[in-house]
Amino acid sequence: MDSVRALSSPTAKLVYLYLSERGAATADELSAALDEQLFRLLPVCRRLVETGLIEQRGDRYTAV
Repeated sequence: MDSVRALSSPTAKLVYLYLSERGAATADELSAALDEQLFRLLPVCRRLVETGLIEQRGDRYTAV
């Protein structure tokens, strides 16, 4: 259920779909590709990592 809640926002869905299609990206790359500011994007990435939908390895995020 947590993973469903984590994908409830449009930004979370975009991040997850982008990483699913592209494989991996840094926060800066996600910000540029999704036209989203980092201060809005980072909490979304953190929540997706906490629920196990994406992983963070160094400065890169990947879909699980």
